[in-house]
Amino acid sequence: MRKLKVLWLAFVLSACGAGDHSMPLSVDASSADLSERLNLPDPGKLGPYQVRTYTPKASSSGYKSAIIYYPSESSGNLLPATTLSGGFTNTKEQMSWLGKHLASHGIVTIVFTPTSNMVGNAQIWANGHKASLETLVKEEALGSSPLYGRINLKRMGVSGYSYGGAGAILAANQSPELVAAAIPLCAYQPARPATRIPYLFVTGTQDSVASPAAILNVFKSTNTGEPKAFARFRGVSHFDLINGGRYQASIARYVTAWNLRFLGDNLDYSAYLNGDLAKQNAADKTVFASAGDYIYEE
Repeated sequence: MRKLKVLWLAFVLSACGAGDHSMPLSVDASSADLSERLNLPDPGKLGPYQVRTYTPKASSSGYKSAIIYYPSESSGNLLPATTLSGGFTNTKEQMSWLGKHLASHGIVTIVFTPTSNMVGNAQIWANGHKASLETLVKEEALGSSPLYGRINLKRMGVSGYSYGGAGAILAANQSPELVAAAIPLCAYQPARPATRIPYLFVTGTQDSVASPAAILNVFKSTNTGEPKAFARFRGVSHFDLINGGRYQASIARYVTAWNLRFLGDNLDYSAYLNGDLAKQNAADKTVFASAGDYIYEE
């Protein structure tokens, strides 16, 4: 039987300027000490890499449009990669904040607009995720692509917001051979995951569109034999996941750490998910209002 670990994770929110809608976090002593000890960039802040973008040369009928965010420099190792999308009515431009953030930490991120973002059908977004994964495979093999030979095709993930989150689960269920980890963000009416990969379910206490209780139920019913986590951020509404939203540094910290741990195979980032930093901040409820708001199980 799995051992359930329920942790309170928190960080101190700093005051931000009127023009900064993402509300970056200050680095508390424990976070700074951990980053220094492990020699890790804080996953809640922009990473060490310069970010570049391009429109993929490999076209696809599975999405309306796509853009790829990638690190301009790297250590020479193959790079992890993930898909990313918005939800109902959203375009790829509205998720640029997270695409840039992930790429700054060395994660290639293809952000897409689905073929029909005004139709309430999660399969449309699932098709976009699968097409985006196929595009990454093509770009990695295309000699004229800036990502030629640079993507680790065995370490690709899916992530999306609202209908995009529900579509990410469907895409993982339908194309398990391509997906190594998944992050549904405030997923709207998500199906139960069936693929044996790590899942991070993100929601917010103020989400009145995609029910946090429904997402928690899907989390509890997910029995894939791999690590999974449920993160219900205090004060986060359904619309804080697009450009201009609040508390995005908190959300980015967990999304980035999850991808670097399970796509980048960097075990040190476990400290942000269920290790030292999580334990050090167990009593602080700034980010998570109660013990049940963050659950990690493996």
